[in-house]
Amino acid sequence: MKKPNFQAWLQQQVSEDPEVILAGKLEYLRLYLTDAMREIRNKAGLTQAQLAEKLGVQQAAVSKLESALKEHELESVLHYLHALGADLLVAVKKEDELYQASDNEGVLLVDVPDVVGQKALAANMSVREYVCAAIEKFSKQDDGLRTALVKLLESNDLVAVKVRERLGTRTIQEVAVELEKCLSFSEEEERIFAVKNMLVGNVAVRESNRGTIDQVDEIDEIELLDLAEDLLEKLAEVFDNHK
Repeated sequence: MKKPNFQAWLQQQVSEDPEVILAGKLEYLRLYLTDAMREIRNKAGLTQAQLAEKLGVQQAAVSKLESALKEHELESVLHYLHALGADLLVAVKKEDELYQASDNEGVLLVDVPDVVGQKALAANMSVREYVCAAIEKFSKQDDGLRTALVKLLESNDLVAVKVRERLGTRTIQEVAVELEKCLSFSEEEERIFAVKNMLVGNVAVRESNRGTIDQVDEIDEIELLDLAEDLLEKLAEVFDNHK
C-alpha cells in the first residue's frame, strides 16, 4: 500500500507545544488508519452501503469511520475490521523499545532501522516487500549452508572423521547447527574458541555417558585447538561458497 510520507512531515520541528505535537500524531494515525480501512473494503469488493448492511448501520456511519477528519472509537474500528475479516495490530514505542499490545501469533510488529527503508526505496519496493524478500533469500542461504555442513561432516575427510569421533550423543545435524553459530562470530579467534568449546562439549557428553566425566579434564588442549583450526578452515571454504 503506497502511502504519502506523513512520517517525514511529523518529524519536522513545527512546534515545541506538546498539544500541537499530539495533534499531529493523532492526524497521522487517522490518515493511515482510514486509508487502510478503505483499501481493505475495496479489496473485499464492497461499497460503503454494502458494508453498512453487514454491520447493521447506516452508510453515513461507515463514511464517518473512513474519514480522517472524524474521531474514532476503538470498538467501532474493530467492528468494522472484523466484518472484513481483518485485525488491528497495536504497538507502543518508547525510545528504542517496542511493545506489542495485540496478538502476535500471526504477525509480529518490528521497528526496522532507517537504512532498511532506504534500501527498500532503492530497490523500488515497500519496506515489507523488501524485508520479506531478504528473509526468503537468507532462509535459502541458511538451508544451503546447513546442507553443505552436514555433507562435510558425513564425508571421509580426515577432519570430519575426527569430529565424528567426538560427537558423543549428538547427531551430525545438531553439530551442523552449532557450527553455523560458530561461523557467526566476526573475529577469527572467537570462531576458533567457539569451535573448540563445541568439541569439548561433545567429548563431555560422550565421557559422561561412560560414567568417566573426569577424563574430560585430560583432553589435550593443543590437539583440540589444532582440530578446531583445521575444522574452521574447512568451514570457511563451505561458508565462502554459500555467501
